[in-house]
Amino acid sequence: MKFACSLLVVPAVLLLFVPPALACLWDSDTLKEESIGLDEVAAVVRGKILKHSATFYERKVAYTLPLLEREDVKPERYDDLAVAYEKLGRTQEAIATMEAKEKRFPGLYTTVANLGTFHAHAGDYPRALEELRRALVLNPDAHFGREKYQVKAIEYLQRLAATPELIQKEEFLGLPLEPDRYLFVMNPKKTAPRKERPELPKDVLQGLVGIIRFGSGDKSPHLWFSLGISLAWSGHKNLAIRAMRRAELLGHPLAREHAGELIRTIKAYSKKTPDWAEISAELDAEWAKGQGQVQQKQREEDALLARGKDKQVFGY
Repeated sequence: MKFACSLLVVPAVLLLFVPPALACLWDSDTLKEESIGLDEVAAVVRGKILKHSATFYERKVAYTLPLLEREDVKPERYDDLAVAYEKLGRTQEAIATMEAKEKRFPGLYTTVANLGTFHAHAGDYPRALEELRRALVLNPDAHFGREKYQVKAIEYLQRLAATPELIQKEEFLGLPLEPDRYLFVMNPKKTAPRKERPELPKDVLQGLVGIIRFGSGDKSPHLWFSLGISLAWSGHKNLAIRAMRRAELLGHPLAREHAGELIRTIKAYSKKTPDWAEISAELDAEWAKGQGQVQQKQREEDALLARGKDKQVFGY
């Protein structure tokens, strides 16, 4: 199937690709999960994106700020405070916190990585790229490899701003978008020479899902679309269609057509004429269930905080 979406939809989609959707943060929460496997990918595309409430971050600011006055404070506390500020939309305070950390604990990778993220959120892409590239030099394999995907995403955003119709031709990882080339991975009856299969980075799923989980990539149609394409090329058709549904709901103009191609390779749908309205309703219900579990977790955390269990909840 050839794609023939109107370019008239591009400006609206471009507006959806806002700075907060690009970045990932580093704090003590992130450090708890040094590995993301396929189970975590499956959880994320089903709506189980574990995020904290505004109450959590407000309390974390109040709890962490006094700790910075201590002589024996650890540098990670600055990260915890800065990320809490960022989650509350207080980006300039997050940047100031990292600058204070740099003066007290100079040259740390986590400082540079977070500064790159915060400047991306603030819309200062040149400064964000400068900091993120510095982070990659300091530690190219840390943070689940996410900085390199943040750099790719920001560079894509810059190209998209200059050429909006680019959204019809490529996604930010540069993977081929032709279903006739990736469906062979999904369907044993379709074959193609292996040389036509793109070489996927080993950490691509970890990187993209990490940005969704620990940043605000869940708001980006482009990130979900790239995740869907990556999952398709990896052979994970059921997960790919769920990522495409998120991209569609967020306004990506190609997501629906790619989802339609993926339907043909999924056994549960291939034996009958697929009705996208019915399928998407099932996927949306599954997502809502996952989100409900996240909200329950948030209520449990907030209840502990209300009882003064700050150390138990924050882990320091």
